[in-house]
Amino acid sequence: MPSCLFCKESNSRTVFTEFGTPYLKCCNCGHLYSSYESVEHYDGYFENQKDNEAAELFWDLAHKRMYSSFSKRYMAGMNGRILDVGAGLGFFVKFASAIDGWEAFGVEISPGGHRFATETLKLTNFYCGKLEDQPFEPGSFDIITLWDVIEHLKNPRPVLQKCRLLLKDGGILFMHTPNGEIQLAKAKIKKALFGEKEGTHFLEAKDHLHLYKEKSLRRILEECGFRRTKFVHLPPIQAVAGKSGFLRLFLKNKWWFWSVAASKLTFGRLNWDNLFAEAR
Repeated sequence: MPSCLFCKESNSRTVFTEFGTPYLKCCNCGHLYSSYESVEHYDGYFENQKDNEAAELFWDLAHKRMYSSFSKRYMAGMNGRILDVGAGLGFFVKFASAIDGWEAFGVEISPGGHRFATETLKLTNFYCGKLEDQPFEPGSFDIITLWDVIEHLKNPRPVLQKCRLLLKDGGILFMHTPNGEIQLAKAKIKKALFGEKEGTHFLEAKDHLHLYKEKSLRRILEECGFRRTKFVHLPPIQAVAGKSGFLRLFLKNKWWFWSVAASKLTFGRLNWDNLFAEAR
């Protein structure tokens, strides 16, 4: 049985079961994590990527609103070097490369993702393998991003520590990850209403090895050398469980609207949104 990322103990209780795989909550600190025994560096993502149109619809078009909001906040009117870690198929690197004044790089552990990025998207500054093994100089990036990456990592510390080393003084680490508190509540409601049906998405227990809350995400960042963590709000991915559909998107965007409103009204004490963390 896996132990808590923070407490290093197996003193936990099951808070959700997803198709036979228990999701656990540490009895000491409350961290949420999967009981699934994953390999340390899984590189099998995107190996069967053959549908280029479907990839573009989800990984490019559905993310454009989020990426545009990010670029307006952190890149507009400035210049520098940006690195996307866990860059997947390369669509964010392609997006960032088109912004004047910026040189964009990507690192992806999956050979399939690397092939797509270099052969289909024709990206050149795109590297395959672990971030820790790449030939980047310390202090060489102004911004490093991790879009939906940290929840997949069995132990994120080596990656976060490397990011800290690669950032310039005053550089920004930005990450997007599910909000564990909200995801757990949604999963319980969905399972109670609809049961476990094949293809239903809950917590992704065999893929999302950790679910972070604001407190635990700030803690892991501090452990890795980041001293200032701020949570912001960007528009959500314009798809639900990888699918579009008017009603689904309407409800998702309404939830986001009220999540942002609740955060503002409570001066950040309530965060029902996904976690968008800016760390320095």
